[in-house]
Amino acid sequence: MIGNQLLTPAQSETLLYIKQYVKKNAQPPTMTELRTGLKLRSLRSVMQRIEALERKAFLKRNKFQHRSIMLLENADYLSDSGFIEVPVIASAGCDAMDVYAQDEFGEFITIDKKLVGDKSNIAAIRAVGDSMEDAGIRSGDYVVVEVTESVTGGDRVVAIVGNMAVIKRYSNQDGIVVLHPENKDAGYNPIVVRQEDSRIFGKVLSIIPGREWVDDIKIEYYDGFAPTR
Repeated sequence: MIGNQLLTPAQSETLLYIKQYVKKNAQPPTMTELRTGLKLRSLRSVMQRIEALERKAFLKRNKFQHRSIMLLENADYLSDSGFIEVPVIASAGCDAMDVYAQDEFGEFITIDKKLVGDKSNIAAIRAVGDSMEDAGIRSGDYVVVEVTESVTGGDRVVAIVGNMAVIKRYSNQDGIVVLHPENKDAGYNPIVVRQEDSRIFGKVLSIIPGREWVDDIKIEYYDGFAPTR
């Protein structure tokens, strides 16, 4: 079993490249060959990716060998058809309604298809706040949702109230939508609105801990741009 099924797009690209290289050449690539094949600017960028894959138990290294990479059993789970890229659509608040709803995206995460089953219209949203901690949703986590308005009472949803997005547990009582927080220690109140004043964006399918991305976010930037310092 895979201890951690989450890979960033950069890690997926790297692991697939290594697998294809081994299949073609009957040996793993060197760090220099990886840098060339992946079109990276520095060996340090290669090492960051390799170290992340090693932490996630997809490969290990023999540091005393020139061709040091050895693929582990978990790597067999990664294939072109086994993982999907999911767009990250802005953020949604788990506390007060202070995160604007947006439908633009410039970031993707790569997840195992098993996390979403046969669902096809999938998006990810970064959670903000702690009002859903008892549901296992912490600030900075990625919440994977099926984009649908078809939900039932008790479902955890991403809802749009006005132009704000929130993550809450849903109920509907005679046309009154109640969006319940799930943090018994923080004293949050439910959000109560008329059905016509709110919209369901999607149903929560899975939660991916945000801490798994910390190391990658420091060095991997989308579209080739690094943040202005």
